[in-house]
Amino acid sequence: MLFLSRKLPGIGSQDFDPLLESALPQAQDDDHANNLSDDDSDSGNDDVQDVKDARAARLNETRGWLGYLRDFAIFIPFVFPRKNIKIQLCLFVCIVAFILQRMLQAALPYTLGVIADKVTSGDVPTRELLILLILDIANHESGLVLIQNLSKIPIKQFSYGALTNAAFNHVMAQAFDFHSTHDSAEVMKTIEQGESLGFVLDTVVFEIAPTLIDVIVAGTIFATKFTPTVAIVFFVACVVYLTAQAFSTKLMTGNRRDMTRAERIQIRKTHQAIEGWQTVAFFNQFRREARNLAAAVTTHTAARSWFDKKKALLDAAVELLISATFFALAFIIVHDIASGQASPGDFVFFLSYWDAIIYPLTYLTNHIHWLSNDFIDAERLLMLFKTTPSIIDAEDAYTLAVRDGSVEFEDVSFDYEKGHYALRDISFTALPGQTVAFVGETGAGKSSVLKLLMRVHDIESGKITISGQSIQHVALGSLRDAICVVPQTTLFFNSSIMDNVRYARSSATDAEYPNGYSTRVGERGVKLSGGEAQRLAIARALLRNAPIVLLDEATSAVDTVTEGKIRGALKQLGKGRTMIVVAHRLSTIVDADQIFVMHKGRIVERGRHQELCEGRGRYWDLWKHSQGTDVIL
Repeated sequence: MLFLSRKLPGIGSQDFDPLLESALPQAQDDDHANNLSDDDSDSGNDDVQDVKDARAARLNETRGWLGYLRDFAIFIPFVFPRKNIKIQLCLFVCIVAFILQRMLQAALPYTLGVIADKVTSGDVPTRELLILLILDIANHESGLVLIQNLSKIPIKQFSYGALTNAAFNHVMAQAFDFHSTHDSAEVMKTIEQGESLGFVLDTVVFEIAPTLIDVIVAGTIFATKFTPTVAIVFFVACVVYLTAQAFSTKLMTGNRRDMTRAERIQIRKTHQAIEGWQTVAFFNQFRREARNLAAAVTTHTAARSWFDKKKALLDAAVELLISATFFALAFIIVHDIASGQASPGDFVFFLSYWDAIIYPLTYLTNHIHWLSNDFIDAERLLMLFKTTPSIIDAEDAYTLAVRDGSVEFEDVSFDYEKGHYALRDISFTALPGQTVAFVGETGAGKSSVLKLLMRVHDIESGKITISGQSIQHVALGSLRDAICVVPQTTLFFNSSIMDNVRYARSSATDAEYPNGYSTRVGERGVKLSGGEAQRLAIARALLRNAPIVLLDEATSAVDTVTEGKIRGALKQLGKGRTMIVVAHRLSTIVDADQIFVMHKGRIVERGRHQELCEGRGRYWDLWKHSQGTDVIL
């Protein structure tokens, strides 16, 4: 029933019918819970402060902004790919269109000036009007702008897709310590910042750079066509204008960060409340979550309102420079016309060229503000990309060759924090076909053994081998392909039971499942009871059919009747495989080939069930406590 391409040795579909059928949801009483904080505004402040601290540290290391901005060079391949001919061609077309637009920028006003001079002299400038029509079409949305916009689409799509995929893969490649210390909502939001970085690059390359080039070209033309005085006034005005914009942007930075932080807090509160709906319902805290979100929304809107008001006032002050500059230049040119040094057509040229130059320069105000806003988001993406996974493949890593599936720990020690050992001098061997079990009180280090075998963490000292090969020298992917796990707490996707079981082996087909497995389990498996979830997790591990099986308290949430059925299936599963079990319910491991009793990170007793009971030690105390009642210790 479960297996089409391969069957586990000695196990038929009848062994799994009771197991899987009992996993069908019957009630809404699962054990899922999420910890929600009353107020995570401090977390939002910490998140922004982390960005500031990281930037300050990097600015100090690189001795300035140029060095810091050089860090963003890691994103260049996502915008200018070396091997993607289509994107390179689109970039080439954009550059050509950009150069032609710069030429038309001056050609159009010049043609208008010629037309004005001919009209004042009594001529009909038919040819010049046709030229103006052609140039005007070529310079606007139906010409070069259309070509450039169409060429940008593949570039933006490639950049966004490549960055988003790379950020996602980078996050998924991080180790346990990253995912246990980072807020999932913040991580997901950061992954989405690929679009913000695309906006930064688009603004710099296609908006700011062309505008600055236009200013230089315009100054040169003013000096040639009029007098150097006109060019000097124009350049000085542009410098003052851009300086004022930069100053206003600096004044707005703090307000922008406050607004961004408030928005992120609002998003986080919404995400956590929806994700933890069941916990909210259990404790009837709907009003509390509504109040928290309302407070976050109020803070966000207040920050945005203050930002918008301040921006409007600063923009109005800066824009006064535009009017003053136009007046100064127009006065000089009109004076030259009156003295005979220029023609009326030159003034028409100035008016037309002024619009072509000053509107992009004015628009640069918004670009700088948007760039600053997107840059804040892009910094988070940069920090994410510069986060190095703590568990990575060795440079000479090779594919694990599972010859027999034997597992050996040799004097293994491990500490979560320096000097605080979770495991100390652990040594044992698990052979194919054997079931070895770890028991002990909570915090003794049992689950740490499984985590080290999966390389969720790396050992401090000692050696762990599978079939004689050190797991630190083999590729992580091949290591985890050789292991199937039933964790203590299992996460399920909001999909059908069939899809969740098949997640262990995606090649399994619908024909391998009986009717009834299209039932959706809900977000994080909320439609399953604790026992149902555990049985479904076991079924998923069974389908994986790996040579090494890890069970982390796999039967802790099932009743005794179902436990008996599971134990029978697991016994058949263990044939020819290495099975390592962490158990609180001792009745599930009485038939284990070896039982290791752990205490404060050490193995203090080892042997079979009967031997350990006869020894009257720590295991005997645990057994006496569970005997008869079979409670979870």
